[in-house]
This record gives sequence, C-alpha cells and structure tokens, in this order.
Amino acid sequence: MMKRNIMLGLIALLSLTLAACGHQASNRQNQRTSGDEIAFGKTGQTAKSQVWYGIKGTAQPSSRSTLTSITITQNGKATALQVPASFTLADAAKLSVKQLKQKGTAMAKRAFTQKRRALLTSIKGALAAEKKILKTDQNATVVSYAAVKTDRRIIANYQRLLARTAQTEFKKPRPLPFAVEIVKKNARVKQEMIKVESYAFTGAVDNPNNQSLNYQKTSRKIFPRPYTQVSPKAVKIRNDYFGYYHYAVGNESGYVLTKVAGPNANVKFDTTSIKD
Repeated sequence: MMKRNIMLGLIALLSLTLAACGHQASNRQNQRTSGDEIAFGKTGQTAKSQVWYGIKGTAQPSSRSTLTSITITQNGKATALQVPASFTLADAAKLSVKQLKQKGTAMAKRAFTQKRRALLTSIKGALAAEKKILKTDQNATVVSYAAVKTDRRIIANYQRLLARTAQTEFKKPRPLPFAVEIVKKNARVKQEMIKVESYAFTGAVDNPNNQSLNYQKTSRKIFPRPYTQVSPKAVKIRNDYFGYYHYAVGNESGYVLTKVAGPNANVKFDTTSIKD
C-alpha cells in the first residue's frame, strides 16, 4: 500500500514538473515568435536597419528571383533603391546594409543613366517624326496654316523636352519619410499599402500634346500595389529565412521579402496606419 502511494506521488510530481516545463517552453516560444514578427511600419520606426527586397512575378521567391527594388528602413525613414533586372535575391542577401547602400546607389545611378538614354532616344524619334509631318503639311497642295502652326508648336515642345531631359542629373537615394495605410474589416487587417518615395522619371513622351515627363519624387515605383497576404511561415532561401508580403491582381503579382530570425519568425501586417 505504501509503495503504491509513493508511486502515485511520484507520478503526480512528474506530471506537475512536465506541465511546468511545457508551460515555460510555451511562454518562451510565444515570446520568441512575438518578438520576431516584423511589420514594415513598426519595425521601420526603430533604430534597427531592416532591408526589404521587392520582386515582381507569380513564381514563389527563390535565390534566383530578380529584384525590382531594395528598401532600407530606419528611424521612421526609408531609402529606396531601384536596381537592374539582373540583380537577384541571392546577390543582395549576401551584402551588409553598408554594402547594399554603396552598391545600390551605384546601380540606381546606372539604371537612371540607362533610362535617360532610352528616353532621349524616344524623344529624338518623336521629334524626327514630327519634323516629317511638318514638311508634309508645308508641301501639301492646300497648305493648312493651322496644321503647320501646330506642328511647329509640337516640335518646339519636343526640343525643350529633349534639352531638359539631357540636363537632368541623378539624385542620390537618401532616407525619406514613408507611410503605411491599413485597411481593416471586422477588426482584421485586410491589406497594407506601403508608400516609399524615390526619385524616378514619371510621365510620358509619346503624347505630342501632353509631354509630362519629369524626374521627381514618386511613391508609385517601389510598392505599386496594396499587399493582401503575408507568408504562411518563414521560407528558407539558401542560408537565410525570409518572411514576405504578397499581392495578386489579375495577372500581376509581387512580393516584398525581408530576413527574419529563423523558422519560427515571420512578417506581419502593421496594426495602425502611419503618416509620412
């Protein structure tokens, strides 16, 4: 009888010990998971540098995914870097924040130079085409002076645009205020729109009556759509774990990834909007 009571006591003690250990482990797990959840806006307001990698496409992110942008947040500001399509996630992920800023700035300048060259080519082509139209109108059997006047106005506009674009200088990426807009439904976040400013060419050159091309700050180039999903869990890509936001609209799809601490960490939506 005494042996039976001793055994029951040991079993009860062991059960309590295991329950206490399980509770402590659960608490540690919850604390680790909570502490490792990264939200763009909330984390971006801290002194910690957080790097976000933009990808456009329907395929799941991999080391070979080509990037559309790199954004570094810190102290309530974001430095946005537009990168060439040849730059992959594997290329970027192995670089430190300092290296990314240096290399990213060089790539952004190269991308600016290539874009400006392409725009100058387009403007010159449009200008040459408009000069042909002017010549045709001038040599018409019945000359329309109104048409000739319009042709000359358009040519003058293209010439001014050509000169202005040729003189446009690259602006080095720098930290700028960012904003986050949250949409909730039934107290749950349904989407998050991230607004990060960067310098880029906006407008078009192919409309002879509205040549709106400018090199200016814009928030439409880096994160073009609201994100509606977060990664179900962290994904391992080579030696790092990443969480991501994702959007899909029709045939258009995109991701923005960031490194997380490990397999139990992840990204999450912000809970409140942040104004710039």
